[in-house]
Amino acid sequence: MVSLGHFEAGGGWEAQIRQYVRKKYRQDLAGLAGLDPNALAGLFRGEVVAGRPYATIQWVLRLAPFRPLEIFLLFDQDPEFGTDLRVFYARKSLAVPTEDAYVFAWDYVALLARYGRGSFSLDNAGPGPEWLPFGNFAPEGAGPMQEVSLGAREEILEQVTPEVVEVAVRRMDCGSFAQADGAWEVVWPLLGDLSFRFSYGPAGSEMAFDSHGARKYGPEFLMSFTWLYINGLLRECRQVDDALPKLSRYF
Repeated sequence: MVSLGHFEAGGGWEAQIRQYVRKKYRQDLAGLAGLDPNALAGLFRGEVVAGRPYATIQWVLRLAPFRPLEIFLLFDQDPEFGTDLRVFYARKSLAVPTEDAYVFAWDYVALLARYGRGSFSLDNAGPGPEWLPFGNFAPEGAGPMQEVSLGAREEILEQVTPEVVEVAVRRMDCGSFAQADGAWEVVWPLLGDLSFRFSYGPAGSEMAFDSHGARKYGPEFLMSFTWLYINGLLRECRQVDDALPKLSRYF
């Protein structure tokens, strides 16, 4: 396993995550001690890993949002040093851009903190039965977040064929692809009770979330996951068709 500091220029990002864990969320994360790690694993689409690297580790969650990213969250309760949460990655995750690896870690730490302080219950209702377009429920002022999540990516999406997208989704090893009437869509399971549908066609793009997850999670999480999964899709699209521009050209 490697830390965020092993990613390219990852030292500063690693320091930020440690600051969140040791200062901003430390008291909230302490509340995880009384929670069932298997229930948490289901809510995060992960699994509890058997075995612990040292005695004070209470549990280890393995999360694999999409290939090749694999994240390990180690919950530590040390009698002398108190509560800690360590974030590690499988070495193959180094193929993912540093900022994306950091944002996944930030999202997961922030969500665990909400469970720890009791803002979220451990009830896993699963995704809701209906799709809600983000524009239909987004709070006033959410436009800039949506622009950050898509923005210049729309220019790349215009150049991507449905056939390339279909192969890219298979390469991600996450999500389902469908095509109809000149448009295509991908549905990704983001968490145990949150799914995301991204549609693209002649009329442009649409982001929709399941009716349960859309109500449970704040827009900052929804847009963060949107950014991460669209980035992941476009990276795989370029692996399929190297004539497509790199994301880095735009940022």
